[in-house]
Amino acid sequence: MALLSVENLTVELQTSRGMAAAVRGVSFALERGGTLGIVGESGCGKSITALALLGLLPDGARARGRVDLDGTDLLTLDEDALCHIRGNRIAMIFQEPMTSLNPVHRIGRQIAEPLRLHRGMRGAAAREEVLRLLDRVGLPDPARRIDAYPHQLSGGQRQRVMIAMALSCAPDILLADEPTTALDVTIQGQILDLISELVEDNGMGLILISHDLGVIGETVDNVAVMYGGAIVEEGAADSLFANLAHPYSQGLFAAVPRPGLSRGNRLNTIPGTVPELTDLPPACTFADRCAKATDICWAQVPVMNRIDPDHRTACHHLGGSVE
Repeated sequence: MALLSVENLTVELQTSRGMAAAVRGVSFALERGGTLGIVGESGCGKSITALALLGLLPDGARARGRVDLDGTDLLTLDEDALCHIRGNRIAMIFQEPMTSLNPVHRIGRQIAEPLRLHRGMRGAAAREEVLRLLDRVGLPDPARRIDAYPHQLSGGQRQRVMIAMALSCAPDILLADEPTTALDVTIQGQILDLISELVEDNGMGLILISHDLGVIGETVDNVAVMYGGAIVEEGAADSLFANLAHPYSQGLFAAVPRPGLSRGNRLNTIPGTVPELTDLPPACTFADRCAKATDICWAQVPVMNRIDPDHRTACHHLGGSVE
């Protein structure tokens, strides 16, 4: 039995034009110790999917489907029950630590909060554990920086603090939502290596959210490509990257900068932009940007086709066995 099983998750958000689906029938499973990457452009539903797992959706949002954690449907829990899950069994590293950390509290106090709430640790014991966590995530001179405020640390150091906070209660699942946003390339690599090492050492499940296929390909075992709130391609990372089948996945990969590209050459791009939630095409959400689109793409929602045993995609213009 999977540690986490998401079945037909749909999330509707309140917009100026009424309710609109930001997540559309998303399903996936995460095994204990497994790693899943969710990739796609901004506005494709990646972060909303993660927030739905923790019950952190915006006011007025509606979620339906099933999010099963060890036999408990998280969508049925009240706020008190979810508070026992957040930071304890499922922890999240948010995109921008400067806005996620409280600017008026020292970092040691912020890391100690989940220790106090979920593990009953206080005083010297909590401080000792915070120092251990800061040392584990590679923050230089933790004994001096434990009493620092977030603005006194660099972006990479703040992200290490966020990781320490997420690890504090040894969660079963770590959600990492664009954890290297706004960091330079060298620090990005360090943070991703740190997350991978910690996940392996602690046996956690990892859901890594990114717009960067390169980051996803180097970090996780399984990949789900999202567009328009739906998963359009999924499978084992090796199989998926060896045969990118969906036109959207192909477009994302073609847009990745490559070493040796001569100066003056333009990167490939996907035509158009991600449409507003209320303006998505009625059937295949990628139809208005896809060079392969035909009448059926506008009239009928594509179902998942199996490309090989570890790889499926949803496109009307592919072969394979329909599930």
